[in-house]
Amino acid sequence: MYKNKKEFYITELHMGDDGLESTTDYGGPFTLSKCRRVLERMFKNPGAMVNPYSFSIRGPVREVEAVGGDHTYKSPWYSNKERA
Repeated sequence: MYKNKKEFYITELHMGDDGLESTTDYGGPFTLSKCRRVLERMFKNPGAMVNPYSFSIRGPVREVEAVGGDHTYKSPWYSNKERA
């Protein structure tokens, strides 16, 4: 897995009427654990940010299992928390 490499970014998602229109990287490259800590701090202390929940972690594209578990898909987006 990539989580120990500095390949992860704090990314702002610009949503429009038809979904994701564009992205802007604000921080990185970080390791995945460092990126999660930075994003958690942003959620707890949003400061001047308009909406801290429009930020996500972007990294190398990987296979993700769908919620129903019946298929997988490719995604560059990572959760702000580790799976249990």
